[in-house]
Amino acid sequence: MRSVKVLVTHISEGEADEAIKKVKKVNEKSGPFDLIIVFSKSCDKITKLDTGSLPQLLLVSSDDKDNNSKAKETGENVTVLCNFGTYKLANGITISYLAHPSKVLQEQKDAILDKFSKMDSRVDVLITEEWGLPISERCGRLSGSEIIDELAKKLQARYHFAFSDEKNFYELEPFKWESNRLSRFLNIPNYRSGNKWAYAFNMPAGDSKDEEEVEPPNLIANPYQKVGKDSNKRPLESGTEDMIDYDSKSCGSENRNDNKKMRTILPSNCHFCFSNPNLEDHMIISIGKLVYLTTAKGPLSVPKGDMDMSGHCLIIPIEHIPRLGPSKSEELAESILAYESSLMKMNYVRFDMCTVVFEIQSDRSIHFHKQVVPIPKYLVLKFRAALDRQVHFNNEKFTRNAKLEFQCYDSHTSKEYLDVINNQSNNYLQFTVYETPESQPKIYLATFNVDETIDLQFGRRVLAFLLNLPRRVKWNSSTCLQNKQQESVETEKFLKAYKDYDVSLKEN
Repeated sequence: MRSVKVLVTHISEGEADEAIKKVKKVNEKSGPFDLIIVFSKSCDKITKLDTGSLPQLLLVSSDDKDNNSKAKETGENVTVLCNFGTYKLANGITISYLAHPSKVLQEQKDAILDKFSKMDSRVDVLITEEWGLPISERCGRLSGSEIIDELAKKLQARYHFAFSDEKNFYELEPFKWESNRLSRFLNIPNYRSGNKWAYAFNMPAGDSKDEEEVEPPNLIANPYQKVGKDSNKRPLESGTEDMIDYDSKSCGSENRNDNKKMRTILPSNCHFCFSNPNLEDHMIISIGKLVYLTTAKGPLSVPKGDMDMSGHCLIIPIEHIPRLGPSKSEELAESILAYESSLMKMNYVRFDMCTVVFEIQSDRSIHFHKQVVPIPKYLVLKFRAALDRQVHFNNEKFTRNAKLEFQCYDSHTSKEYLDVINNQSNNYLQFTVYETPESQPKIYLATFNVDETIDLQFGRRVLAFLLNLPRRVKWNSSTCLQNKQQESVETEKFLKAYKDYDVSLKEN
């Protein structure tokens, strides 16, 4: 089986002369290559350079003043591919390209999808400026396009190259489609980034069988395919997942079924209920009369300083309720706040840390809970900026998400705050920020309508940015998930740290 040697690069017009000289050196040293692909937002200067000593050169660009997607031969060995389309080389290699940034993608969505829907075969290489949503989510990026998702699933390219992150090289582990074809995704940064800006690989030419590809040892689950949930695992970070399905669409997906009916989850099937035989009781820290405390599955935070555990935990009512409200007992609300206060004191006294608590109060939730995360003191003053940043992304980029506007309250007893939470028609997202045990917490609250789409990972996104942990946004990512032994060790460490603050010892 004959293979083709390919080099992929990312060059800006301002550095074209220097970069092409470097490409020539790479070709002499590591080549010769059969094909060199260059992504550049503008190719005018590159086409005027001396590239005669190089092999076939494909320049992929979105800068086409005539809005023409046809391939243009600009020299004996140079072809320019603008906007979007598919190009087949003489050696049989097929390349699809979509060079538009996200704004133009949305403007030309129908034309793009119509063009590629007519293709009846897969391609060898897919070149896009933007990333797909699932892969963006996997590495904690706040970008991605569902249009790229559709192309990736339709074309199943052996190699998918993206270029929107101009500073960082990223290579995802290979994954497989149902057809047995292997795919790889890479982001190639700019020449001036200081990171790996050129990527070389060998690819089988022509109509090679996918079965001939050797399955690599680092194969991962296909990020574009929905994975069935393990009934024995409780999704502690998505207990309200009826509001939007983040297993198939991520990061504020706009794909929403407005007619979707609310599911009824019985206590025997609820991941938070004691009547569920699959409850993961090895993660429980404390059980009070009305509330219990558990470590988080796929914790967001990580050990830091004297804290030898993540410190991320959940406060959960024992009763199977979707939300708190005036109809629930005052004793339950007080018990939840008592646990919240005890954790805040433990974090501050034992570990010199502040605390942030976040929650979703919604009629469409399954089983209400609060998430508690320790935050270093030097970062807590930056919380508002991190929140405002995520609100901007939520409101401006994901246009079908509920528009969030957070109000700040000075305490749990503020009249204005109580008026909001005691209004049963209000559904809301809330953050409570504790700086010290002596000071009143700052409460940030945003209301939304029950039929609006909300980002269930919003709380994690805000704190992941604040803690500079972008790869820990999703609880079920490979970065966050722990095996049962690791979860048990985490719980044992938490039990040891919490024993002097345990609310249940005072209740019982």
